[in-house]
Amino acid sequence: MKKNIFISCLLATLIFMAGGCSKGKQEIIVLWTDNVEFASYAEIFNSSQDSVKVAVVYKEDALSELPVAKGKTGPDLIASSYITSGISKHYFASLNGLFSDRFARESFYPSLLEAGKKGKTQYLIPVNFNIGALVYDVNNSELTDSSDTITYEQIKEISKKFNMLSKDNLYTKMAFAPQWNPDFLYKVLAEEEIKFNFQKGTIKYNIPLTENCCQFLIDWTNSINTSCNDEKDFSFKYLYTPYNKQILQQKSLFAYTTSDRLLSLSEEQLDKIDFCWLSKNGQSVAEENNMMMGIYKKSKAKKACQTFITWFMTEEAQSKMLKRKIDMNLDTNTFGIASGFSSLISVNEHIFPVFYKCLLAKVPSNSSIKAPAAYPRQWETIKRDVLIPYLKSALEGKTDSQTLSKMYTDWENQNKED
Repeated sequence: MKKNIFISCLLATLIFMAGGCSKGKQEIIVLWTDNVEFASYAEIFNSSQDSVKVAVVYKEDALSELPVAKGKTGPDLIASSYITSGISKHYFASLNGLFSDRFARESFYPSLLEAGKKGKTQYLIPVNFNIGALVYDVNNSELTDSSDTITYEQIKEISKKFNMLSKDNLYTKMAFAPQWNPDFLYKVLAEEEIKFNFQKGTIKYNIPLTENCCQFLIDWTNSINTSCNDEKDFSFKYLYTPYNKQILQQKSLFAYTTSDRLLSLSEEQLDKIDFCWLSKNGQSVAEENNMMMGIYKKSKAKKACQTFITWFMTEEAQSKMLKRKIDMNLDTNTFGIASGFSSLISVNEHIFPVFYKCLLAKVPSNSSIKAPAAYPRQWETIKRDVLIPYLKSALEGKTDSQTLSKMYTDWENQNKED
C-alpha cells in the first residue's frame, strides 16, 4: 500500500513537471524516504515555487541500497529513519554551509542535531523525534502533581500509594508494572545509554551495566508489586483492553506508550486521559526511529536539495504540512511532522499546541531531549526477538551473564538457516 502511494506520487510529480516545462527550466530531485507523509510534503513544496520539483520514492531501508549500483537511479535527497548509523562522507554531502547561509543551529534540539555530525561535519539534519510517556486517567491527575514529566522513582512512589490488596492478598488495584509493556523494559536500558555492537555473529555490550538494569527491574517488581507472577496475574485479569482504556477502569493507574501513539488518538479519546513524559535526570531519550535528512554524496543537484531542506525547516512550511493533513483528512491516525515532534524547537512551542491542544504547557524543552543510539534498521528486529525476551527472562530469574550472548547467537544462526 505504501509503495503504491509513493509510486502514484512520483508519477503525478513527473507528469506535473513535464506539463510545466513551458514555465522555464525546472530542476528535478529524487527523494528517498520510508515515511508516507513526505508524499504530501512534496506536493506542498512543488506547488509553492517553479524552480525545483521533488519526486518521492519509497525505500524501506535506504542505507541498504547505498552506494547506488552503476546503471541504477540514485537519490538526491534521503529523509528516513535509521540512517544515523550510516553517517559517512562516502554516502552524504556536508551540510555545514546551510547553517552559515540559511538557518541557525540554535533552531534545533541540540542533541538531535549533534547526532547528525561526524567530526566537525554536519551530514544529517534531524526531522523529528518521539519520546516515552506515562498515561493516566484525568481523574487521577492529583497523584502526579500535574507535572509534565515523571521519573522511575516517582512512578514507584505513586504506585505504592495506589496499590491495593484483598483479604486474600490478591491485588485488586496495581498502578503499574514494567513488564506490562515490553517497550518500557527496553526503555530502562536505553536511558542508561547501553550500546550494543554486532561483530562476526556476536553481540558486544556492557555486561555489568546491563545486569544492573535487569536487577533494577527485578527490585522494582519485588518491592512494589510483590512478584513477577502477581504482575502477570493482574494483567491477565484486568488489562485486556487498549492502553488508553485500561487506565479508565481505575484498576491500574499508568500505561506506557510513546508520543506518536499517544497523540495519534482522537480528540475525544485524549479528553479522557492525561500524560507525563518519561524522564531521567531531567532528560528523555528519543525513540531510535527518529527521522534524519541528508543529501546523497553523488547527487548532481545539491543546490536544489538545499532549497528543499531550507523550505522544509521553517515554521511556515511545517504549519502548512500540519494544516493540510487536517483540512484534507489525510491519515488522521498519525501525529505531527512525519509521525513525530518536529526537530525545530519553535514549531513544537508555537505551532503544535494550535493543532494539539493537549500539548499546551507540555512541549518538551530544548534541553530535555537526548538523541537515541545510532542503530541500523535491523535493530528493531533484534530488539523484538532477542533483547526484550531476554529482559522478560531476567525478570523471572532465568538469566546469567551469558544468556543474552547465547540468545543473539541462536537468533543469528536461525536467520542464516531461513
